[in-house]
Order: sequence, then structure tokens, then C-alpha cells
Amino acid sequence: MSQSLERGLDALLFLSTRKSVGVTELAKELTINKSTAFRILETLQRYNMAEKNKETSKYKLGPAILKLSQQLYKNLNIISAARPLMTAYSAEVGEAVHLCILSNDSAVIIEQVMTDSRITVNAKVGKREPLHASSVGKCLWAFSEMEIKEKLLSSINYEKFTERTIVEADAMRKELDKIRETGYAVDDLELSEEIRCVAAPVFNHNGEALYAIGISGPAYRLKDQRLEAVASGLKAVAIKISEQLGYSN
Repeated sequence: MSQSLERGLDALLFLSTRKSVGVTELAKELTINKSTAFRILETLQRYNMAEKNKETSKYKLGPAILKLSQQLYKNLNIISAARPLMTAYSAEVGEAVHLCILSNDSAVIIEQVMTDSRITVNAKVGKREPLHASSVGKCLWAFSEMEIKEKLLSSINYEKFTERTIVEADAMRKELDKIRETGYAVDDLELSEEIRCVAAPVFNHNGEALYAIGISGPAYRLKDQRLEAVASGLKAVAIKISEQLGYSN
């Protein structure tokens, strides 16, 4: 991390612990000179991350902080709504369940319910999954807005993980159309030769598929017939979560 960025983040964290902070106080806290502290505070003010009181010349957190917290708040809402249903379905099928969001050109896991099975596939919260080779990634991609979908088709890095990985835009376009038609996505040994995954979209009150819920398991357990049954159940779970977010079909 660059030193200037680190200092800016440290300044924000310090501001979050005080009603207001002066240049001298910040300089002492961060062990920097006053001119550097002043530049940091002025930069934060320029981006509305901090506000300056003209009478006291002290700074406090600015309104832009609320924008940063909005997505976190949404994620916390989705997690509280999804986790009980994820836990119940994980116990029912005996496989790990995870919840993801779209972030640039990846799917990012924001919640995970693990299983006690001897052989299991447990992903970590914060892990990034490639859009073109993971079930959650393809699901989020398929149900994204047309502009985003088309942009990704031409800009994404189609890295080949296995012989089954889709590495061409035309083939991916057909795959995304199929996902929208069936209502779920499958990673059929595309990211790993030993793992199969299935995912379904979760919609918010505006009908936007901002999340995807997925199940991963060893390929020998998720054979074709069982995979279809798991996908059907997962779609039902995804709808229940969506309804808790205000979605109405």
C-alpha cells in the first residue's frame, strides 16, 4: 500500500473516533508534520470524506462516508436474510453454500455456510471467483444489465482452467442466454476437474440480481440427476431470499 494512501486511511479511522480533529492533533497521532496533516485533511474534504468547521478550523467525517457504508449496509441486510435459508439448505443437501456479489470482473463471496462432510468444498469469505468459469460468476453475469453483460463479453480475460472452461465470447453468450432461460448456472468442471457447482440469482426489490447463491461439491456427489435436483431446490431458496428483500415476481 502506498504511504499516502495508508496515511489517508489512518486519518479517516482517527476521525471516526473523534467528534472533530485539528491539524496539530492529527499530525501528532500519525507522527507526521503539520503540513502533511493539513494536505491529508484538505484532500479528504475535497472528496467530501471530511468537513471543516470554519470557526474552529477542525475537521469531522463528511457525508461521502455514508455512500461507502450504503453497500455494506445492503450486504449486511442480505446476509441476515440469506444465512438461515442457506444453513437449512446446506444441511438438507450436505454441501457448502455461499453467497456472492459482482465486483468488476469477478464474483466475490460475502457469506459462506460450511458443511461437516468429510470431503467438502469450502470457499472463504472475500475469495474472488472468475466470472466465466464459476457458477456464481456466470449467474451474476447472465442476469446483469445488458450494458454490463456486453462490456464483459469483450473485455474479460478468458483464462483456461480446465478443458471444459469456456474461452470464447460467442460460446459464453450462448451460455449466458441458457442460464437466463433455465434460471440457474452450472460450473461443470470448468474451474476444477474435481468440483461441480450450481448457482441461482437473488433479486432485490427492484428486480435486480445483485447476488447469487451457490452450492459446490465433489463431482462424484453432484452427478447430473442430483445436480438438477439441487439446482431446483436452490432456485426455490433464492426466491425465498429475494422475497425477504422485497422482490415480487
